[in-house]
Amino acid sequence: MSTPAQMQPGPGAPRAVSERTSRSTSVTGSETGAEQFQPATASTLVDQRSEISTAVTETVIHGQCAPSREVVVPESASGHLGFMSWSDVYKEVGNGLSGHDVHAAKEIRSTSNAGREARSIILSEDARTLETCLFILRLVPDERKGRALFDSHFDPHNAFIHPVAVRALDSLYGTFGHYLNNSDRNDAQLSEFARRLCYNSSRPFFEHEPDPELWIAQFTKENLRWETLGLLFIYWEMKLRNEQLPRTEVGRMGYGQKNAFRKCIFDCITLARQANEVGNTLLLYLYFRRMIIESIIDGDTSRSTWMTQGETVSLLTFLGLHVEQSKGPYKPTLASELRRRLLVKIFVLDKVGSAITGRPPALSRRYILTPPPLDIRDEYLLCDDETINKAVRSLDKSGWNPDGALNSVTFWRARYKLMIIRDEIFEVAMGPEAAISVEVLLALKAKEFAAAAEMPAIMRFKESDTRNPSLTGQMLHVRLLMQLEHLQNLFFIERLLNRKDCSNKRDLLSVSYEMTATTLLFWTDMDGFSVLCEDFKWLVMAYAAPGGGILCLELLKPTPTLGNSGIPVTDSTGKVITRSGIVQVLSLLAGFLKWVSPSEAPGSICASTMTIVKQVLDEALNGAPNRNPSGDAMEWDFSAQLDFNFDLLDTYEWMRPEFSWSDLQA
Repeated sequence: MSTPAQMQPGPGAPRAVSERTSRSTSVTGSETGAEQFQPATASTLVDQRSEISTAVTETVIHGQCAPSREVVVPESASGHLGFMSWSDVYKEVGNGLSGHDVHAAKEIRSTSNAGREARSIILSEDARTLETCLFILRLVPDERKGRALFDSHFDPHNAFIHPVAVRALDSLYGTFGHYLNNSDRNDAQLSEFARRLCYNSSRPFFEHEPDPELWIAQFTKENLRWETLGLLFIYWEMKLRNEQLPRTEVGRMGYGQKNAFRKCIFDCITLARQANEVGNTLLLYLYFRRMIIESIIDGDTSRSTWMTQGETVSLLTFLGLHVEQSKGPYKPTLASELRRRLLVKIFVLDKVGSAITGRPPALSRRYILTPPPLDIRDEYLLCDDETINKAVRSLDKSGWNPDGALNSVTFWRARYKLMIIRDEIFEVAMGPEAAISVEVLLALKAKEFAAAAEMPAIMRFKESDTRNPSLTGQMLHVRLLMQLEHLQNLFFIERLLNRKDCSNKRDLLSVSYEMTATTLLFWTDMDGFSVLCEDFKWLVMAYAAPGGGILCLELLKPTPTLGNSGIPVTDSTGKVITRSGIVQVLSLLAGFLKWVSPSEAPGSICASTMTIVKQVLDEALNGAPNRNPSGDAMEWDFSAQLDFNFDLLDTYEWMRPEFSWSDLQA
């Protein structure tokens, strides 16, 4: 199949797309049009070779707005090549030759530019590629619906810089709205729009452009790319998942539309990838969101999710986001901070995926040289240097903002610190048994407590938070999730200590109880999360079920922790853990598991887990007819039914649904 880059206008002096093209030729839904015109399809439109204005699309690159890159990184199909590569050696050779590096760079750049131009001026004769483009453009909502679907509220889980996305939305409708505002769209004009997007997407993307306006101009207005459309479809898809919008607000768009939007996201990735051989930060963001969508559709243990995760990490290292260090004082820019944020967020989800599956992570902290992003507001990154520098100077010694505010990056910075420790835990847990050292585990435990103590107060969960009417659902969600990440690190460490017979079992029981009870708050207090996302059902299998497995074992065979030691077991708040408390928590856990629809990705696993929990409760409360409850209860064969080994989970879009599953059935 030909690439989108091959769908570009032929050689010659391109002319601008005419807005005066008659829209009466649209035959997509008009009976009158059907009588007058043969229906327009990709195969009939592919030969209509309208050309694109070079004068417009060259503005950013060759005009007065040409990017002034602070760090010159010539675009190369080879991507990032590190110290161990052959290129690093020849770089040293080139540096020793007078003028060689300059002339060689010019020659390489000239050759790659010629290759890009060759791809961009060939109009594809392949109808399937154009049909993909038209499929996407037909589903772009008109301006009223598009703005209604564009979420304006703060979402701590989104990875993009929101003001940039707003600019992209405005440029779509401000520049190309005449293609999109009619209900009966003209395929001939949409094909012109598609060729423009393909041409723009084949152009080089200057990753390190320090000027925020010039960086944004590369993919907005006349320079709109497939990556830009993919970004907007992500926002629209999230809105359809996140909230139960009145159907009158978005017209014909109901919940079933999100599946079509997901296909558009995937298709935008394909078109952008084919149009440009290098890729860019925008494409990496699309891969990041695709990874989450795959987990929702197929589950986190599925092959599709795991392979998408691998592709995402591969593109990240190909672009070199993991090795960006400043030789001098760091001067934050919109481009550099977005790249740092994406690195942190992909690193975090990589560790989440490993915790789910028990598979080794794809991205190790040992290979990351890029510092974490700064805790500054998104809006500052679009301001002048003085405003950014002032914001940087105001940060404390640990890099946190001094106002105690929850910026869009604050949550991820905090999570990243805990995931660095989790990466160390995984090295121990997944390595040779002989490498498990009690001293190392105790040091990790101390490091975890120290990291939790250094967290900004705004993200520390307190039991009273669930009763605080002034606390927003978003803030409560962030605090609960940060608490769960902390508890899960301790949970892994305690299990490893137990594996080495160096655990007193009291700490394992305590952290298991607290982790399970904390997760249940997402279900018992779900009304407080009314503005959040569709899916937090993965949380029950990520945190509640593993902790619940330890509680089940405690009920079946009480250990000295709740037996005859005389010393009560308490959670981190000092609350005494009792047998009746464990029964109550497991009863709620069974209800949470039952609440998950069987039609969803984690449905079957939740159903199996619920069966076990109920059987344990029945046996613990009613007694087994031919079994000594305290004698051989540890012989209960969990492995035959479900492995409480913490490698079962099915989505990590950590938010909640606003409705039942009628849309899934539809």
